[in-house]
Amino acid sequence: MYDDDLMDDEFGASEKRIARLLQRKAKLQAMLQVSGPRKQARIMKRLQRIDKILARTGYAEAAAAGQLATAASGVEGIGGLMFQAQSPPGLGRLLRLPFYPNVAHTGTTTSGGQNLASTTNPTMIEIPNDAVAGNSSNTQHTIQTPQVSWATLRIVGFETSSVSFKGIGNTGPTILVSDLQIGGGANLFTHEEFADARIYDANQPEFCGLRDYPILKSPNQASVAAVQVGDQLGESVTWSCALLCEVLVDDNYGAHVPGPYARKGALVRQGGSFV
Repeated sequence: MYDDDLMDDEFGASEKRIARLLQRKAKLQAMLQVSGPRKQARIMKRLQRIDKILARTGYAEAAAAGQLATAASGVEGIGGLMFQAQSPPGLGRLLRLPFYPNVAHTGTTTSGGQNLASTTNPTMIEIPNDAVAGNSSNTQHTIQTPQVSWATLRIVGFETSSVSFKGIGNTGPTILVSDLQIGGGANLFTHEEFADARIYDANQPEFCGLRDYPILKSPNQASVAAVQVGDQLGESVTWSCALLCEVLVDDNYGAHVPGPYARKGALVRQGGSFV
């Protein structure tokens, strides 16, 4: 398979000839992937000869200069701006279902007022009302999701969001969470006692998994216990919680195709020991 374009550079470096060389190089590179060892060696020699001829014509330097000029123009790469946007997760996927402080609790301020409940706004402000051994805290309380009568959901995660108001030199208060459950069922957290809610912070780059991804369907509700702890009185934390859900069936929009992590086949349990 002899090619005149692989002869020594005894002809002019015309654009037409460079185009033929590039075309031949592309074909050889494609053949390289499906050839045996002996044929690969011959192809590699031909590719090396093509690269030498292109280098003598000055094509490599011209191509590099063109790339630098493109970068400097601000279109892409060095000297320019690059933009990246995440695509939406799809119909009915990774929706947030908020928890609401629907029971009045001392030390918690809601949209309804201080020490009052709210069924319309999930954001709470925790202000400690006692101090024990230099540590301020509130008593434990439970928040709940509303009843979702219009859809069948699968729970696939739990998220929190919080902003602390702290004094000078203090670390600031935080929220602890425990006992995430559906309709009085088993705890979905791996920890039996309270854990720092920042484990489940919405700003984490990855989702934090749960022990199970159960179905949530009315009249069942999800609930989670929470408590605020801090360094001293006078501090506060503004926070909220939400479930990550997949809509399996929607009364208005029909049945969606759930993500692979929420499909029935991906959640099959097997017997036996995996230790």
